[in-house]
Amino acid sequence: MRNDLDAHHNGEQKEFKVAILGGTAGLGRALAIRLAASGIRVVIGSRSEEKGREAARQVSGLTGSAAVEGRRNEEAVEGADFVVFAVPYPGMYEVAKAVRERLMAGCVVVSAVVPLESDLGGPLRYVEPSAGSAAEALQEFLKDHQVVSAFTFTPAALLEDLNAELDVIVCGERGPAQKLIGLLERVKGIRPLYGGPLRNARITERLVQ
Repeated sequence: MRNDLDAHHNGEQKEFKVAILGGTAGLGRALAIRLAASGIRVVIGSRSEEKGREAARQVSGLTGSAAVEGRRNEEAVEGADFVVFAVPYPGMYEVAKAVRERLMAGCVVVSAVVPLESDLGGPLRYVEPSAGSAAEALQEFLKDHQVVSAFTFTPAALLEDLNAELDVIVCGERGPAQKLIGLLERVKGIRPLYGGPLRNARITERLVQ
C-alpha cells in the first residue's frame, strides 16, 4: 500500500494542510510565513477568529500566497495533516483540550512548545514537566494522536527571514517524524534532521535561546 511518503519520493506533490496554533505572533507567525512562501497551505489558529484572519492577511501580503487562512483554533485543526502547537507552555493544555476532539485521525501533532514560566512577571525560567518534556506531556494528553517535537530552539527572526538557512531537529517515533521531515524538505532554506525518539525533546527543549 502506498502512502504519502511514497508519493513524495516518487515526485508527486500531495497538498498538505498545516494548522498553526498560536500562529498570530512569534514563532508561530514566523513558521506560517516560511511555509506559505514555499506554497504550503497554512491555517493560522487563534482563540480569536478576528486575530487569526488578520494574521493570515499579513502573511499573505508578505508571501504572496493565497493559501493562508485564519480561524479559531478549534476550526483551524479540522482536516489538517499537521497541527503545530506554537503556544506558550502555560496555555498548552487549555488549547489541547479545546482541539483534541477535532483533530483528524492520522494527523501529526508538532510540539514547538518550550516549558518556560515566570513568577509574578519575572524572567522566564525552564520548568521540567513531570513527563520529561512539553512534547511528552502533550503526547500523554493526546493519547490517540502522534506527537513529534520540532522548532523548539529555532529563533523566530531567522525562521521569518526567507534568506536564512536553518537546521530543524525533529524528535519522535520514526513514522510521524518522517512525515514531518518529508513536508519540511519542501520548504526553502530548511534542512530537517531526525533527532531520535520523542524523549530526546528533553534535550532540544533546553536549547532555547
